[in-house]
Formats: sequence, C-alpha cells, structure tokens
Amino acid sequence: MKTLLPIIFAFAVSASVAFSQDEGIVSNGRPVDVDVTFNQSTFESQPWTKEFRYVIVVNKANTGSEAQTVKVYEYGQLIRTEKVSTGRDAFERKGEHHSKRDSWTVTPTGYYTPVTLTRLHKSSAYGGKFSWLTGGTKMPFAIFFNGGIALHERPGGTEGQLGTKASGGCIRLPAGFAEELFNRVLETSGAKNPRFNVNGTAKLDESGNQMYAQNPGYGTLVVVQNKVL
Repeated sequence: MKTLLPIIFAFAVSASVAFSQDEGIVSNGRPVDVDVTFNQSTFESQPWTKEFRYVIVVNKANTGSEAQTVKVYEYGQLIRTEKVSTGRDAFERKGEHHSKRDSWTVTPTGYYTPVTLTRLHKSSAYGGKFSWLTGGTKMPFAIFFNGGIALHERPGGTEGQLGTKASGGCIRLPAGFAEELFNRVLETSGAKNPRFNVNGTAKLDESGNQMYAQNPGYGTLVVVQNKVL
C-alpha cells in the first residue's frame, strides 16, 4: 500500500497537467459575443477567407432553420452540414453537470483558427468523482480554437442532445463526423494564414495589404455566429 500511494499521487498530478485544457470559461463576467455573420457570399465580400482550405461555420442560435448546426466549406464550397451542441449559455456552479469549478458555459462568437489538435483529450473541468484518477470527461478529436473551447466528439450517451444547447462551452459533434473533421483539419497543418480580427475583418498593413501570420498554422477558419436563419 505504501508503494501504491505515491504511484497514484504521481498519476493524479500528471493527469492534471495533461488535461489542462477543457470546456467552460472562468471569468468574473459573461464572455462578450461579437456580432459576426458568415454565409456563402462572405467568400466574395471577404476574399481573404478563400485562402483557407476549410471554413467551419457554427451557428449557436436557439431557433431557426440553421440553429445548432455546423457547416463545413472546402475551397469555398459547402460539403457538409451537421447538428451540434454548443454551450448552455449560463453561469454554473461547481457540481452542476459534474463540473469541477464555477464557470460560464458559453461558446463565444467570432472568427478563429485552430491552435491545438488532441486526438484523445480529456476535460479537466468536467468528470465524475474518480476523474482525478482516470481523467475527466472524454473529448475525442478535440480541435481547440479559442482557449479551452474546442470542437470535439460528443460524450457518450449525449447524441440525443445534438441540435440543442447542451455543452460546457465546447462544440459537440456527432461521432464519426468528429474524427473526419479532425483529420481534415490536421491535413492543413503548415499553412500560411491571413491575419484577421475576431470580428471577421482582415488585418491590413499601413499600405492596405493583407497581413499574414509569421508562424505556419492550420489552413482552417472557424466561425461561431448567433443568427436566426
């Protein structure tokens, strides 16, 4: 038993480091949404968006024909539409929905690009009472694009919630589709991306020319909007 305890403790510490990214936003105030819009015509009105191989558009609206959906464009053409679950859009206390801390369950709107991809991620913010040992809620095929907010496969048993606001802030995807999207985004690694602001405007230099990120990234644009369509 004396030998086992240090091993368990070491595993728990390493798990807390490995699972440092998660759902939910710790903040004193509700995250502010940006009024953004993306549709097929945006490729013409904002030509810099054509430089991304994939554009992933999530609509977190509660109502409308495109509420709680994701659209995937490749080279400017729509190739896939699926139901998703975005954040519950509320401030929740530790213990609610198996959360480990107080947080805002908000999926902020705006324009982003993927930062980190993790095939077998586990949340450090949500999980059962033994998650300190086994890791938190599983978030397979996680595509992090805004701090701890990611697109990922829906947790087991929650497929019936797709199409409704049900997550801690992340964007839950159907099984199968999540893996496909993960692999597609992964293939775009090394891209030289145009720079842009969270409100969807291009970043230009003093001469009015498009600016580009110095470091290579994923050739994918992620847009979260809140539009009743």
